[in-house]
Amino acid sequence: MISFLHKAILKIAFFLFFFIAFFAAQKSFAQIKFSAICPETKIGKNDLVQVQFKIENATHVETIIPPSFKNFNIVSGPNQQSGMSNINGKMDQYIAISFFLQPKSTGKFTIGSATARADGGKFYSDPVSIEVTNASAPPLNNNQGNSLSPFGNFSFDLPTRPTHQFDDYILKTGENSEEKIKKNLFVKLDVSKTDCFVGEAITASYKLYTRLRSESTITDAPSFNGFSVSDLAVNDNVNIEKYNGRPFNVYVLRKVQLYPMQPGKITLDPVVANNRVTFLKGDYAGSQSGDIFFEMLENFAEAASPQNTVVDEMITLKSQPVTVTVKPLPAKNVPKNFKGAVGNYTISASLDKNNITTDDEGILRVVLGGQGNIQLVNSPKITWPEGIDGFDAKLKDDIDKDAVPMKGSKTFTFQFLVNKAGKYKIDSISFSYFDPAFASYKTIWTKALDVQVNEGTGISLNTPTKNDLKIKQGNKGFFKTYLYELITGIILTLGIFFVIVWLLYRKNQYKSLLEKNLKVNDIKNRLEEKEPGFIIPENPLLAAHEKLIAGDQAQFYHVLDVSLKKYLAAKFKIPAEEITKKRLNEELDRCNVGVGTSLMLNSLQEELEMNLYAKPATANQLKNIFEKAAEVISLLDKQVCK
Repeated sequence: MISFLHKAILKIAFFLFFFIAFFAAQKSFAQIKFSAICPETKIGKNDLVQVQFKIENATHVETIIPPSFKNFNIVSGPNQQSGMSNINGKMDQYIAISFFLQPKSTGKFTIGSATARADGGKFYSDPVSIEVTNASAPPLNNNQGNSLSPFGNFSFDLPTRPTHQFDDYILKTGENSEEKIKKNLFVKLDVSKTDCFVGEAITASYKLYTRLRSESTITDAPSFNGFSVSDLAVNDNVNIEKYNGRPFNVYVLRKVQLYPMQPGKITLDPVVANNRVTFLKGDYAGSQSGDIFFEMLENFAEAASPQNTVVDEMITLKSQPVTVTVKPLPAKNVPKNFKGAVGNYTISASLDKNNITTDDEGILRVVLGGQGNIQLVNSPKITWPEGIDGFDAKLKDDIDKDAVPMKGSKTFTFQFLVNKAGKYKIDSISFSYFDPAFASYKTIWTKALDVQVNEGTGISLNTPTKNDLKIKQGNKGFFKTYLYELITGIILTLGIFFVIVWLLYRKNQYKSLLEKNLKVNDIKNRLEEKEPGFIIPENPLLAAHEKLIAGDQAQFYHVLDVSLKKYLAAKFKIPAEEITKKRLNEELDRCNVGVGTSLMLNSLQEELEMNLYAKPATANQLKNIFEKAAEVISLLDKQVCK
């Protein structure tokens, strides 16, 4: 009878543990979303279509494997994007790869499912159906562009008649096509300023100027080494600008907001694009006249004239590099609490309640607003009066990243407890920043706050204890509050269940097992005291260096990413799974790491994210990012507290 009950109990316990594991996995995977995004599902045979595969809310993305594009030619891709948002305290992040495709023929085609591996799971996107017709994209006008191929057809504000107004379209006998293209088609880099301070925002816009019919593909994008980069929204509309007195159709290829991380002269890399330019032969143009020919020139396209009357030329365009002079922040009169904020800011503080009891928790809110490198600003330091126990801040931000410089606000919420009744005063909170408009440091203050604490009953059902607050501060990622409470309840139930089993059936054996476990734990603890888990290897980048020497481009970025995370985990003594940009910024701030080093680390992480799933890089690019990683580690070794 006892043996039967024992087996039954073991089966029930196994079922309950399986249920917990299955439920937890379902909750974890439910947060991850993998989708295929295709804005256009019906296109012309000469059009381009963009397909994006996007995975959201995954902590660690291993691979994104695109499907076969057997009915399409890949014009560009894979192009990687990544981002993060904070809405009402909830962090959402995504990684995506996208392709620009051109159909091989007309018909209805299905692009299969992409596969992603993330957080130990495997995910599939939905298939995408695309219909390709014989129609071509309509010509562009001055106010509207083709969202997928901005270089397809152009419409100029040209005077009526005569034909020589369209000379740019026509390649005459003996005319040099290269000279004609250089005169009417080029890429230009515009920057908002070429002289700035460290941390001061500048914008860089790469523009295509054209008076010809051309199709362009970017083959080499700038890397922006030395800057923290934020891409700005770009529409596909065509603008008309005059250059050297002549009107051009202008398209913005890329626009970014840059925050320099270190002083010196930094060169912005050029953008390189391949272009196919189509001309009308001069002999054919000279034999035509009348309104029909004029209309053909006005809306020039391949379909408008016989194939043997046009000439196609291929040319590579490259913008001229631009050098930006970055001035260091002044070394004199630096405030003690300055931590790298550049721009123009305001600060305010308030209490949810000015009158509480010893049973209650107090809430202090500090709002930091303004414009500048606000995304890098950390929590201000609070000097709590004696008798008040304060805890780490919770952050909620509202930042407009399309504004230049970025603007918005960060709200830091601090919880605190008071054990003894009385009147307390929270001193003014200071915040220092560098104002580039006045080339000087400024310090701003909040008003001091008074809080009256009355004696409580000693019993509170709603107020958390100090330990509760610490648990709340520690909840991250998978262990959300509701899931934490659910699992805690189930584990407590199982604990009671096994206690009853132990008392009724296996008292002596369970006691022996418990003693054995205590001995094992004691040995384990003593071993851990002798050999701490956070040990930094002599050469943290050894494995990445081996991949670099071997020329293994496919594995280099993955190995470097893993090596860097292991180093950071050991350096700051935090679990590798808790390494996020927010947590790293907190640790860098705690250890008083210089703003230049912090920005360089953020830039390095962004480059790694961008290249993990991108096409193979050149040997020079691999060498540059490896040297940057080595420099970051060297700087952290010198600055981080032991």
